[in-house]
Amino acid sequence: MRHRELAIVLGAALSLLTTTAVTASAGEGSGPSSKQPPAIRIGAVAYAPGAVTVFEGIRRYCGKKGLPVDYVLYSNYDALVDALQKGHVDVAWNTPLAHARYHRLAGNASKTLVMRDVDCGFRSKLIVRKDAGISALSGLAGKTLVLGSHAAAEATVLPLHYLKGEGLDLGKVKVLELDQEVDLRGNPCSSEAHVLKALQGGRGQAGIIGARLWDHLKNEQPDQVAGLVDLWTSPPFSHCVFTAGKDFDDGLARRFTALMTAMDPADPLTADLMRLEGTKKWLAGSPEGFRDLLKALDEEPEACCEEESTVGAPNSSGGR
Repeated sequence: MRHRELAIVLGAALSLLTTTAVTASAGEGSGPSSKQPPAIRIGAVAYAPGAVTVFEGIRRYCGKKGLPVDYVLYSNYDALVDALQKGHVDVAWNTPLAHARYHRLAGNASKTLVMRDVDCGFRSKLIVRKDAGISALSGLAGKTLVLGSHAAAEATVLPLHYLKGEGLDLGKVKVLELDQEVDLRGNPCSSEAHVLKALQGGRGQAGIIGARLWDHLKNEQPDQVAGLVDLWTSPPFSHCVFTAGKDFDDGLARRFTALMTAMDPADPLTADLMRLEGTKKWLAGSPEGFRDLLKALDEEPEACCEEESTVGAPNSSGGR
């Protein structure tokens, strides 16, 4: 009898603790709206430890503004695209390639909701060694072009598409691909910094990096690009974007976009997440900036099928 009474007491205590924990979690930091089921489930890749800060900040901000959202983090962009396609999430924070892949899988139909100010008018640059004697694109013949991550459209797919469009015969250019190179810990060595290192180490005479990184280094850290010069700049294109399916509710899309574009970097609630994302302003997205990428992928469909890891995850310079 005493054992039965003890079991009843323990069961009641456990029930009370569970109820208290759930209530505290539901009400934490986002006001009354957090007790409602999420109106929008956002998917993203855990591209860095700060990703939790970013999307927890978005959850709290939207909740405080009356729009309950939740988020799910994935280990890679293939998984994220799959989740968006299957309806496990409503909106995905995508790289350009991930956005294009979803767009194609969805029958060439998607919605581009929101992007950062740094995602608009993104450009790639062709950087060459000063001692390589290259003064025009034709001078790349017989030279080695260093390319970074295949998962970053701005590092490979788009600049190569534009260069071919300007008459460059890539068949006459040697290509050094860093995509499969790793360090002793197994970390990828295919970022823009690795491209610059390969150029300065004499592994190639030309390489592709983002225009924003080049401008930053040239103006703020000129020693990092000593002996290098920019030869060519790509046309503008769009970078990362919040993608939704074509059937995503228009009213929710407008509301989410309005809240994101109203975000203030001076607001303590959102200052950290905007700093981590390298943005001062969120802007409404447009499909226009992805048309060249979709065209490039039509010409080179295998580029859309390669597994995309966290290497191409977003930041202000074009890829974490």
